[in-house]
Amino acid sequence: MSGDPVLARVELTFRTDEDPHALADRVREATTLIVGRDALEEFRVRVLPLSSKPKGSGSD
Repeated sequence: MSGDPVLARVELTFRTDEDPHALADRVREATTLIVGRDALEEFRVRVLPLSSKPKGSGSD
């Protein structure tokens, strides 16, 4: 495909027991190897816990 440049967005969500920020760094590095460091416009990481705090944890 050649022609005018486009902005492409790829989204993924995964579960992990590992450090999510370390994994995000690996994904970012892989992305820069694929598209080039100058072509990566934006990279965001959002971490959401899957377990809730136990009741009576003292933070109420």
